[in-house]
Amino acid sequence: MDARGSAPGDTPGDIGALCLVVGEAVAAAIEGRLAGEGFDGARRAPLAVLDGIAAGDRTVTALALRLGVSTQAASKTVAELVRAGWVLRHADPDDRRARVLVPSARGAELAAAARRARQAVARDLTRWLGTRDAGELARLLSTAAERYGEATLRA
Repeated sequence: MDARGSAPGDTPGDIGALCLVVGEAVAAAIEGRLAGEGFDGARRAPLAVLDGIAAGDRTVTALALRLGVSTQAASKTVAELVRAGWVLRHADPDDRRARVLVPSARGAELAAAARRARQAVARDLTRWLGTRDAGELARLLSTAAERYGEATLRA
């Protein structure tokens, strides 16, 4: 596949292939920036969970709804984050049966580093594309994300 997202036999400028290429490159850039700040191994799913907690989704069920995954999948990711020390579980003061999720100090640092990394990517794209085209790209990507039901962008 070349930089335009074309592989032998593809129509040049295949939008789906371009989205995959850009998405993977952006994810790699963000992960590289996070590694540079001491967060080796931080991946998309944990970052989406931390973003969800920051947005007010403090239970596994609420996170599953935000992320568009099963409660079991969200629970598994939360358990990994608890083991990694990025998320803490506390008893819900209103319902002792429920567990409330909060970021640990290290989890809050990771979430802040991820925001900085995303902002750096946005600055790079704006510098490369110009303000008008970067704004148009953001608008088009938002439309596509809504169409494909990307729940992690809902805040």
